Amino acid sequence: MKKIFIIDGMALIYRAHFAMIKNPLITKTGQHTSAIYGFANSIIKIIKDEKPDFFVIALDTRKPTFRHEMYPEYKQNRERMPDELSEQIEPILTMIDLMGIKSISMDGYEADDIIGTITKQASNSNLDSYIVSGDKDFMQLINKNIFLYAPSGRQSDIKIYDKKGVVEKWGLPPEKIIDLLGLMGDSSDNIPGVRGVGVKTAVKLINEY
Repeated sequence: MKKIFIIDGMALIYRAHFAMIKNPLITKTGQHTSAIYGFANSIIKIIKDEKPDFFVIALDTRKPTFRHEMYPEYKQNRERMPDELSEQIEPILTMIDLMGIKSISMDGYEADDIIGTITKQASNSNLDSYIVSGDKDFMQLINKNIFLYAPSGRQSDIKIYDKKGVVEKWGLPPEKIIDLLGLMGDSSDNIPGVRGVGVKTAVKLINEY
């Protein structure tokens, strides 16, 4: 079966930047290039190793999303993007275009929404989808045709999650991950869960009831 790789663009850019935070790459003119270099290496490695039939990068925009309208506190705990990373975004976007790679973004929506939409459309077209991200939220999408291609530990390590892998990690199948996140909340997105309910209690409640 043919396969499509869908890149969570900003997640990979951030990962590339912070992987070299202690020893950053800087040009003679003072331009930071760690994220540019690391992002390019990751993209090229995926294309070379996995040989995908289709390849796309999903990106966030700077505009608020419908989630911010529903819940103004959404992601308010996030620190602003470091200046040394911010200055690399435009060069990365230019690089993506010059590499001939399709990128998709849409005001009012996150890259996550774009990724979810593409995976559903790909499933209807009998394609295997590989979501390149370390974000646990994507585990709710996993089925027999959708996989999470997640960086694990060192930059070169990859863990591919299928339905069995989700159960092994969380003790729940993919279709229950949305319930898990609803109960325990998500501090990284500033989303409160049920007070006093963490991962273990949430898993226990879902499995029992």
